Amino acid sequence: MRDLANQNFASGKLPTRSTAIIRVLIVLLVIGGVSYLVRGKFNFGDGASSSVVLQEAPRSLTPVDIDTGQNVTEGGVDLTTQSATLTDIRYGGGAKATAVRSFGGGVYILSIDATLPDPKGNSYAVWLVGDEGPILVDYMGGTKTSWSLRLRGPDRYSGMSGIWITLERTKEDVEPEERILEGSF
Repeated sequence: MRDLANQNFASGKLPTRSTAIIRVLIVLLVIGGVSYLVRGKFNFGDGASSSVVLQEAPRSLTPVDIDTGQNVTEGGVDLTTQSATLTDIRYGGGAKATAVRSFGGGVYILSIDATLPDPKGNSYAVWLVGDEGPILVDYMGGTKTSWSLRLRGPDRYSGMSGIWITLERTKEDVEPEERILEGSF
């Protein structure tokens, strides 16, 4: 019979020792790689890995009420949180906004989300109003009809209960130009 692939099966030669060692090493590497992948995928091992396993809570748990008058964090800060729905005083209901503020421990946090017409090259400003009058907080950011403001800083505004959003044509003065929305906490 003719050996077309030059396999030399008829010679009966066994693989050399170095060929056998290479084959054993390849088999060990494949087994090690598969073992590594399976272990990582199913998180087997001693539990020292950095992954988190989430489990569903038992169905028999019932919610509890926490007395909000007490400080439950031992040495933590009690924050006062207030919200306001601002009223459209210019566009007849076409503008709307909500504001949430939290303060305590020397920190003041203000978050405002508004739906307002595109100011077309002008800016929307947020003012807080107290006994001494309106104080400019900052200008809102956004595009088209979606506008917002996020502020976190030292508490300078917790004594002010009113909030205005104004349309500002210039940023050079310290007086509100055209009130659009107003509300109070």
